[in-house]
Amino acid sequence: MTNRFLLAGAALLALSVTSSALAAVGVAPPAMYPANTWQGRTQAVIRVLDRLDAHIETLTIPVGANASYRTLSVAVEACVSRPETLPADSGALLHLRDSGDSARPPFDGWMLQNEPSLGTYGSSLYDVRVVACTGDRVAPDAGPLPVIKAPQLAGTTATEDEGGTDQSGSSSSEGGAVPLAPDSHAPIPLAPPSGGAQSLVPPAPPASAGPSLPPPAADPGLE
Repeated sequence: MTNRFLLAGAALLALSVTSSALAAVGVAPPAMYPANTWQGRTQAVIRVLDRLDAHIETLTIPVGANASYRTLSVAVEACVSRPETLPADSGALLHLRDSGDSARPPFDGWMLQNEPSLGTYGSSLYDVRVVACTGDRVAPDAGPLPVIKAPQLAGTTATEDEGGTDQSGSSSSEGGAVPLAPDSHAPIPLAPPSGGAQSLVPPAPPASAGPSLPPPAADPGLE
């Protein structure tokens, strides 16, 4: 039983020493691509709706090639998607022709997956939407994620893993870690060190310098 108490006391002592050695450490924000970054892909997934019979056809077209659905010809010039860390979205540069509607002008432009209203094919028969961009990564290449270093707090030293230099051998007071608690185990005073606790009772008014009033005369009816 005595050995058990001794082990528990040693564990508490080690825990207190470890807690006192903790310091404030800057944390690096997550690495993210800029908001205007796009990644090129080699295939475009296009969905075509025939409004006449409500038939939906999904076409996977390589970039630089074209495909046909009934009287509609779909050519893909480029396809890009958002890289990781950004909200998912895709865009395709399409060339659409309807051989059955010679009065309809062709469509040449970008269509976006999440904002289809920005580029629409004004056909009364076909509705064309971009589903995704797949395949291998090609130009434009988003590249690797940017390296973000952890912020260095005042009075602290960043480690090598956080983008700083190794100063483990240095024991200067200015470059040390900022403690989260005081080194001493003395209780923290709850009142100001000098002057004592502030009284909430208002001070008494100053005494009047004039003559004092005489006491009231007795009431004859009460005698």
